[in-house]
Amino acid sequence: MEKAIAAGVFLTTYGFIASERFPRWVVSVAGGLILITSGLLSLEEAMAYVNWETVGLLFGMFLLIAMLAEGGFFTWLALTIAEKVHYRLALIYLLFPLLSGFLAAFMDSITVLLFFSTLSYHLARAFRVSPVPLVIAEVVAANIGGAGTLVGDPPNVILGTTLGFTFTDFARHTGPAAALSLLVAVGFLYLTQRGALRRAPQVSGEDLLKQGLRRQIDDPELMALGLYGLAVAVFLLITHHWLSELTGLRITSAAAALFPALVVFAVAGRKAHHLLGKIDLESLLFFVGLFVVVGGLERAGLIDLFARGLVKLAGPAPLALVLLLLWAGALLSSVIDNVPLALTMAYVLRDLSHLPGAPALSIMVWALALGVDMGGNMTPIGASANVVAYSTLERFGVRIGWLRWLALAVPATVLALILSSVLLGLKLHFGLY
Repeated sequence: MEKAIAAGVFLTTYGFIASERFPRWVVSVAGGLILITSGLLSLEEAMAYVNWETVGLLFGMFLLIAMLAEGGFFTWLALTIAEKVHYRLALIYLLFPLLSGFLAAFMDSITVLLFFSTLSYHLARAFRVSPVPLVIAEVVAANIGGAGTLVGDPPNVILGTTLGFTFTDFARHTGPAAALSLLVAVGFLYLTQRGALRRAPQVSGEDLLKQGLRRQIDDPELMALGLYGLAVAVFLLITHHWLSELTGLRITSAAAALFPALVVFAVAGRKAHHLLGKIDLESLLFFVGLFVVVGGLERAGLIDLFARGLVKLAGPAPLALVLLLLWAGALLSSVIDNVPLALTMAYVLRDLSHLPGAPALSIMVWALALGVDMGGNMTPIGASANVVAYSTLERFGVRIGWLRWLALAVPATVLALILSSVLLGLKLHFGLY
């Protein structure tokens, strides 16, 4: 009976999340409440399944990114780069996606794409070209870049905080694969558009001003505080284990992000108070509810059953299981939300690592993280950043269409996944994990 209740609530919750008919935080919280009221989980057990380190880390990063966005950091940075390359479209087409990928390694890709898709639309109008290829390149780059660090994408936050891997672990192991894949994907997308880039007219700063694009900082104080806070957060995320040993204090990933965020908010005073209303609190509630729903599967023993099934499917070769996690994770995340997928699989990987013949937990985490992060590129609904970029262009009257998205994003993503497969195979062969 417990298995039926846990599976039913999980599948129903997943179905409603995929349908997008209701706010996903409402769906996940409702699923968690059903498990509690049904008696499968007590309130104490439900709260124990919530990984509060994940919630705290995300909340701290949300605070810092809201401050940077309010200060005008993203628009200022992008237009500064455009000015430095003298508004040459070919260089903009290379540098903007690369910049999106780099920024997404340290901050929420949704925020990055919200600004870059709007900016790219206005730039494309000035150059009299379609904004679609540039925006898709930025989305692909952001999702790949986000695979490179612990804080780059929510699935990484979940996998890292749930299974005990640090910012440095991700930077050392998924970072190189993400960086190389980013270069390959952006280079491929650039080559597919080189004809249109050659035909584009040259524009000037005055042409961009006519599109309402001005290189200025909206609030220098907020932007400076946001940058200081982000730099301290990244430093603490890299060093918090070493600092914990040195000081005897338990410094978690959540504390590493929350401490600088709360300090800079306190320094900003009233100027930052209104930013609290812009924090994505609904996403945090979504995570809390989802932890409880997946905890129900763990409580009922279904996670262990699924883990054993994966080992049986992959067979005795560890490489087969690693590649299965990479490619199956990519294909699944192209059509369903990669956050619940990552959370479910975090528990599966934990159980998998205890089964005979399974690869080390770490190599499975790197494979799954790369798969779910990169695989989200392949469709307009594969990741939240995709939906943001797609809807932003639609608000400007630009229709992308699924076929055009697939034609550009799928080949670039497949190339990135092939490269990741090779690198993971080498890691497994030489024991570099």
